[in-house]
Amino acid sequence: MEKNELSDIRPLPPLMLVLGYAGLGPFVLLSVMMLHAAFVGPGLQSSSVLGLYTPYLFISYSAIILSFLSGTLWSRNGYALESTQKELLLLGSNFLALIAWLALILAYFSSVMTMLAVSLLIAGFASVLLFERSMMITNKSYWRLRLYLTGTVIATQLLVLFLLIEDL
Repeated sequence: MEKNELSDIRPLPPLMLVLGYAGLGPFVLLSVMMLHAAFVGPGLQSSSVLGLYTPYLFISYSAIILSFLSGTLWSRNGYALESTQKELLLLGSNFLALIAWLALILAYFSSVMTMLAVSLLIAGFASVLLFERSMMITNKSYWRLRLYLTGTVIATQLLVLFLLIEDL
């Protein structure tokens, strides 16, 4: 069996599924709110939730989730087979957490920096997926869940990026 072959098909704990899908809620809700504001409402720049700028809420939630996922890479360090892989996971998890923090800061400066922030978050989520795939994760159910969740997150981020570009 190859290192990255998905062979384990055990079902995932129900709580993991509930939390994973519930975590998509803010991504979908905030991106739909921005879509509505951009094309039906007063415009993306006027989009807010409880007086808070909706794109920043989206970016901050994205950064929190990316930081959380980065922490899971840190915790999986013990499962890495080679010392080089362990070092890469440790460095990568820290780098991704710093990228999430940088995205929060960039969003304060300008519309262009906000677009850069969303782009960094997209790259961060894709990187977590690649890091996980490079490890010995053989549970097919978990991998399908991660693909679906990350794919949905990246799709909402691409939508937000498009809206930000359209709003220039």
